[in-house]
Amino acid sequence: MKVTHEGSGAVFEAPDGWQVEDTGRPEVLVVLEPEPADGTVRANLVLTAVDTGGRSFRDWQNGTEALLPQELSDYLVLDLHADEVDGRPAGSRLAHHVDAEGRALVLEQRFTEADGLGLTLTATVDVLRYPLMAEELSACCASLRLPRGASR
Repeated sequence: MKVTHEGSGAVFEAPDGWQVEDTGRPEVLVVLEPEPADGTVRANLVLTAVDTGGRSFRDWQNGTEALLPQELSDYLVLDLHADEVDGRPAGSRLAHHVDAEGRALVLEQRFTEADGLGLTLTATVDVLRYPLMAEELSACCASLRLPRGASR
């Protein structure tokens, strides 16, 4: 299903049947898988759209990479590489971390910047289900598109 972040106009694809949740924060859009019967962590997609504070794409991401280990317990980067979204510099990140309940999680991100707006689409799932969901979540992240009218 096509999901549009109203605040930024950025667009991405989410699996059919997933639910958009109101976060109460206009810069954050959350899409959750249906509640698993076994009580495992709900896989999710989170789009954040934040002002980069005038920093370049590179500086914004260097700051993000420095912040992630402070924000996420047992954070470990598995893959980080340059990419492109709609002709703009972008990146892709695959990492592992542990949530507050001690559950091991995998996150995949696609991130880019346009007109001073930093866009990050993060897919998160528990480690045990990652092999089953990796392809679908990766496709969701790869579907991130810039807001209409953003400089390309």
